[in-house]
This record gives sequence, C-alpha cells and structure tokens, in this order.
Amino acid sequence: MRRLQLFEFLDQSWCPPAVRHGATDYLEAITNRADIYGPIQGEIFRAIAASGATQVVDLCSGGGGPWLSRSWRRALADHAPLTVVLTDKFPSRELSARLSADPTVTSIDLAVDAASVPKSLQGFRTIFSSFHHFPDNLARAVLEDAVRAGEGFAMTEVTSRTVRACATMFLMPLFALILTPRMRPFRWSRLLLTYLIPLIPFVVFWDGLVSCFRTRTPQELPRLTTGFPDYDWIAGYAPGRWLAPVYLIGKPKQNQTVRSL
Repeated sequence: MRRLQLFEFLDQSWCPPAVRHGATDYLEAITNRADIYGPIQGEIFRAIAASGATQVVDLCSGGGGPWLSRSWRRALADHAPLTVVLTDKFPSRELSARLSADPTVTSIDLAVDAASVPKSLQGFRTIFSSFHHFPDNLARAVLEDAVRAGEGFAMTEVTSRTVRACATMFLMPLFALILTPRMRPFRWSRLLLTYLIPLIPFVVFWDGLVSCFRTRTPQELPRLTTGFPDYDWIAGYAPGRWLAPVYLIGKPKQNQTVRSL
C-alpha cells in the first residue's frame, strides 16, 4: 500500500480547541490504559542512556502521551535523575496545570516546532504517534534539527499501512464512547462533543484511519536519514502486541550505518 499524505483535523490550526483537546485527551487515555508503547520502552531507554542525556524533550506531546502512564513513570523512576519535558505546537494549558506538582515530568505552554526546537530545550528527543504528520521534507527537517543540536532521537507510532491497523481504527469511536466518562479532568465540553455532537469520536476515527495511510514502514524511515552519517540509526517493528509499534531511533555517532530490523 502506497503512503498517502492525507488530511487530518488535528493538523489544522483552525481545529476548535475543545475538539483538539478532547481528541488528544482520549488518545492519551487509550495509550496509557493499553500501554501500547510498552514493547518499545526498553529500546528507547537504552538509547537515552547511551546518549548520556539527563533530560528528555518530548515533541508533539498532545494530551501527554505515554510519559504520563504508570509503566513509563516507573521506568523513568528507575532511570533517575532523568526528567521529561512535554512540548507541542498547540500546547495544552490544562496539561501544565495537571503536572504543576510533578518535578519529574513537566510541560511548557509555549508553542514548540519539532523542526526548530529552541536551544534552551536540551535533551534526548522523543515523538510518539505524530511523526506521520510530517511530509518527507519536514520529517527530514525534524531529524536534521536533532542532529544539528547533537541530541538523540526516537520516534514511534502504532499506526501502520496494514489491514489490522486500519480495521482497529473503526473501533476507536466505540472506545471513545466507553472511556470518556472515566477520563480526568472532567470537562463538560468533552461530554457534549462526544455524545450530543459526536465530533470527537469522528475526528479520532478519521485522523486515526488517515494516520495509518501516512505512517512510514521500517524500510521507508531510514531513507530520511541519508546525509546524517555521524549518527547510528535503527528502524523496525517492536513485536509482542496486537499493534506492533514502528520506530526510528538515532544516536550520535556509533556505527555510522542505517539498518532495518
């Protein structure tokens, strides 16, 4: 199946904040409850340790992502004093308020462009569930910015151009209806836009299905790294779950090679 760079609602600056935050809240909830990125956790922490980073800069964080889950918090505690700062092009102030008492995982309210990260934000860079949003030229710019700063980099996502992944997206609106009453903090807008005017379930379904068509394979990801020989890059699928996360991880100069697993 050929990769298609189609339209997603959450990419658009005009997407209403209530819909955007409702959708990202749901994505955080299902990510954390299902621990969908558990299979790649060990590989990412090994890369962070190998890079010598004391801070992780998470890009395109949305509602928070896996760094807020119990599994990743426990792993983070095992790697103390490692800390995480969450960033996004469309930051959530509600997220900052939720994390105000946590020194280990923090967030910033300023918009952060993944292809032009401020020099003040130093640390190993991670992107979960969002790398497919970038067309090839911009995806390469994201990698180039990390290389220019000398920072390690890891992206991973569970969407893929497979029948299994696409079929799973048809269940996402149902999961949204089930999970919404359990999601915290409580928001009337989330209930309204899920049950009365079901914009959030629709956006979650549409963007999820489109994400599958936009996600690169482990054979395609290394092509973006051409020209960065001072980094060691690995790409592959992390096995063990219904949806195997695809990943691309880069560390400053080790083997100066690109390999697919």
